[in-house]
Amino acid sequence: MTITLNTLLIQDTKLSPNEMYLLMCISNKEKPLFINTLAEARKLRIKGLIDESGVILPLGIEVVSKINTTKSVTKASTAIDITDDYIEKYVLLFPKGKLPSGKQARADKKNLRNNFIWFFKTYNYDWNTIIAATVLYVDEYERKNYMYMRNSQYFISKMNPDKTRDSELANYCSQIIRGDYQQEADHFSEKVV
Repeated sequence: MTITLNTLLIQDTKLSPNEMYLLMCISNKEKPLFINTLAEARKLRIKGLIDESGVILPLGIEVVSKINTTKSVTKASTAIDITDDYIEKYVLLFPKGKLPSGKQARADKKNLRNNFIWFFKTYNYDWNTIIAATVLYVDEYERKNYMYMRNSQYFISKMNPDKTRDSELANYCSQIIRGDYQQEADHFSEKVV
C-alpha cells in the first residue's frame, strides 16, 4: 500500500505518518509492517479514531476519506505512463537470446507490464530515469558477459521466498538520481613484445 503524505494532510489530521499508516491498514484490512502497532493503536484510541477492538469510528472514517482522496490522485497519474512504446524501449535494451543462467533476457511484454504496474505503485521514478538505470545495468553486466544478470522481468521486480518483492531497477534508479555511479570506459589492451 502506498500513501502519499503531504504536510497539509498531516497538519489537517494532526496524525503522525505511522498513525495514518495504521489507520489505512485497518481500513484496508492489511497487516501493518515496520511499526509498533500497539503503541500506534493506543494513540488512535486516545484520539477517538478507533475503538478498543480496533474498529474505525466515524471520526476515523472521515480521516481515512481525506487520505484516500490524496492517494487516488497519485495512482491515476502513474497508471497512464505504461505504454507499449515505453515497454518496447525498455525491453530492447536487454540482449537477444538467453543469459548464461539459461533464462531469456527479454521477458514477455505482458509480464513486463504487470511488473511495471507494481513498480509505479511502489516507486516514484519517471521513464527517463528508468531507461538510464537500465542502460547502466545492462552495460555493467555486458562487461561481465551477462553472468548473474537478471532478465528484463526480474530486473523490475522479483518475488522473494518470504513473499516480499525487491527491485534491482529501483536500486539503479536511485543511483542515477544520486549520481552515485561511474561510467567505466571500455578499453582494450594489447600485449606488445
